Amino acid sequence: MCPVGVRTSHSTHALETGLAKIWLILVGVNQYQDEQIPCLRYSAVDCQGLGEALNAATAGFPQKDIRIYHDFAQQQPLLENISTSLKEVATASKSTDTILFYFSGHGMLEPSNREVVLCLQDTQKDNLINTGLQLQELLQLLENCPAQQQLIWLDACHSGGMTLFGARGEATKDSQLNPTQELVEILRQRAAKRKGFYALLSCDGDQQSWEFPQLKHGVFTYYLIRGLRGEAADSQGVIEADGLYRYVYHQTLAYIDKTNQQLRVINQLKKSRGENQIHPEYPSQTPKRIVEGTGEVILGIKPHETASLKHPRQALIIEGFPKSQSALALSKILNTSGYFEVNYWSVSETTPATNVRKAIQKCLLSEAFSESPSNANIVEEIPTVFLYLRGKIQETEQGEAVFILADHIIINRSWLKKQLRRCSSQQIIILDCPQESDTCVSVQDWVEELQLGLDTEQCLIAAAAPSSENQRFASSLVDTLSKGVQFPSKPTIQQSGLTAAAWITQLQIELSGSDIQLYFWLIGFQGVIEVFPGKTLFSSDTSEEKAEDIDDLSSSVGLDYTHLRDLLKAERWLEADRETTTLMLKVAGKAEKDYLDLASVENFSCSDLSTIDGLWVKYSRGRFGFAVQKGIWESIRDTSGGDPVLGLMIGNDNVIASETCIDFANRVGWRLKDSWIDYSQLNVNDNAPNGQLPYFGFFEQVWRIKVLGVWEWHSAIATASWWRLCVALFSRIQSCQIN
Repeated sequence: MCPVGVRTSHSTHALETGLAKIWLILVGVNQYQDEQIPCLRYSAVDCQGLGEALNAATAGFPQKDIRIYHDFAQQQPLLENISTSLKEVATASKSTDTILFYFSGHGMLEPSNREVVLCLQDTQKDNLINTGLQLQELLQLLENCPAQQQLIWLDACHSGGMTLFGARGEATKDSQLNPTQELVEILRQRAAKRKGFYALLSCDGDQQSWEFPQLKHGVFTYYLIRGLRGEAADSQGVIEADGLYRYVYHQTLAYIDKTNQQLRVINQLKKSRGENQIHPEYPSQTPKRIVEGTGEVILGIKPHETASLKHPRQALIIEGFPKSQSALALSKILNTSGYFEVNYWSVSETTPATNVRKAIQKCLLSEAFSESPSNANIVEEIPTVFLYLRGKIQETEQGEAVFILADHIIINRSWLKKQLRRCSSQQIIILDCPQESDTCVSVQDWVEELQLGLDTEQCLIAAAAPSSENQRFASSLVDTLSKGVQFPSKPTIQQSGLTAAAWITQLQIELSGSDIQLYFWLIGFQGVIEVFPGKTLFSSDTSEEKAEDIDDLSSSVGLDYTHLRDLLKAERWLEADRETTTLMLKVAGKAEKDYLDLASVENFSCSDLSTIDGLWVKYSRGRFGFAVQKGIWESIRDTSGGDPVLGLMIGNDNVIASETCIDFANRVGWRLKDSWIDYSQLNVNDNAPNGQLPYFGFFEQVWRIKVLGVWEWHSAIATASWWRLCVALFSRIQSCQIN
């Protein structure tokens, strides 16, 4: 149950104007000089990351003092350094100030008097009192300090389990290494003596703090960092102590629960194989708040700039035959609720097989091609790839296992497994295999063969369906994911998301009464595999679902439109225009000739034309695109020839076409003062005319067209001839029913 908050009113004025100062002392210890004290893996990184997050959150406070001590810092976490720093802050602080002390490392109990000691780098286990930072000494320094607001954050009860093989011993063997009960009692006594004291512990009594390689942090500090990065900010962007605590409380409990969900599914698989080694689940880790009567304690303001993800979540949906009505819906829900960047392919008989294989490689290897962030301490989303393949599995005459998306698009199992091995992201692989009634191929064998080692993060889900239910599995995927994003109309703090383990459980229930054979594999001992990552609902900007539909990047010839989409997203209009010309020439098979003729336009692929136009219209917000240009043409198409003498010379149709072309070019900004503008002189800005792009660079230049074997320069005949290509393009848009 969520604890009740104690916030009273917002007041950042003193900190933002410099009337008050915030003092931050952060300590993290990985390596201990005394070999009797176990070394930790992430405490120094916790301290480093928290320092970066606090520095960003307090960027708007002119009066602040940050002192950081950890294994990688210039100032080492030695007793003398920490004691000196504490005394200096206690002496220099004023009554209006705020002091925050954070410690990540081992806390130990002195055997004789059960006094809690925070172990620093040079602490000796046999001489704790003289070589460690005594908690009572720390509290006494703060007691004598004039600062009215004092916070202590302690992550001092670390476990020894470093992987997700389950809890390695639910209680540490060394009783000295778990001082949680004593910590809680001492801090409670301290809080009762003075208002303005706020203590936050990583876990409650008789619990331990867990570290996870996937998070690269202790789970408690991981969510402290994310909260300070903005996820715990209120609707005004203010980050205060109690709001941060509620955020960390719920997220920590949710992560441990997700971990146990995954362990339960892994154990289910082990039992089905007759294995007896069942992994125990993790005991709860409940962050503990100790506070008496304090009001609002401001810790920072949500940073204006949020760091981009180092590794965006990538998804690829490839729909072979038979077609499904649910594949595109799956793409949309992965994009809007799973925060995946999704590419959707509906393959046809003209889709090149090499392009399909390249798309699979691009998705699976997306992490390897990504750029590292400039700030190494940024907390990132876990890199995850999602691959959905719908088709048939068969064996060749040579006995090779293959996945058939179309008659000419065949994915060898050995090739697919090789790509999965090269992938360093978490993997969610879905094989949707509608089977013909006379087909006898083992889908289970595919699941067994595609499994990777225990050190990977992999979820495999495959289904074999009879022809009578060949749509059922795809629709069940969408239905269960839709249920996964439904949460109460009055959520508490955050949407917990959907793990791969929970999704598998839902699919088992959904398909239990059908003839569909469901197979799955899940391994994730380093971290939790999430289909939908949990997102905070605490701040207004994260409470709304992404409304943008997934882009349809279909191509009848297997072209990849992701680069065009990315250029348009970035509003790099002229680069996108040049990419459009290149793509259209490839679609028509005219890349070598370098321009489209009338027959190429009249037979241009409707699928590709719709994709190109849809991207232009969407990302220009209706300013650019072939459909926009077609609308302009329709508004002037009835213009009649104005020069009867010229009509007698070259034909009235040519006059009408020439004058319509010039009128169109003037309206879209291709002509200026009776002259055609050179492409290099196009100036695309916010005031650019509607329909200015795409420029028809895939046709020969209007001012240099060969008519009857003669090069015509600026003539009405040349203009009319060029315009007929444009009209053919508009007519193709109409016949393809592109709106």
